[in-house]
Amino acid sequence: MWNQLSHSDIERVKCDVQARRFEMLARHAEELKLLDAEAAEIEILEQAIEALVRKFNIGGAEVVPLERPALSQAS
Repeated sequence: MWNQLSHSDIERVKCDVQARRFEMLARHAEELKLLDAEAAEIEILEQAIEALVRKFNIGGAEVVPLERPALSQAS
């Protein structure tokens, strides 16, 4: 059984790898959409806070961007 490897065996494996690749890309695309939506929400919140500060002339108040951990530390 393991002594022979046919062209169809190789093609089947290539198709399997391609299918797994497409599935992974689809998952990553969905995750990126979610992250983009979260980033947009944060941006809107930051803009609302800045508008509130300006509207009510809150002296000395400043919106300070949060420091984000490096990718290797974010887990």
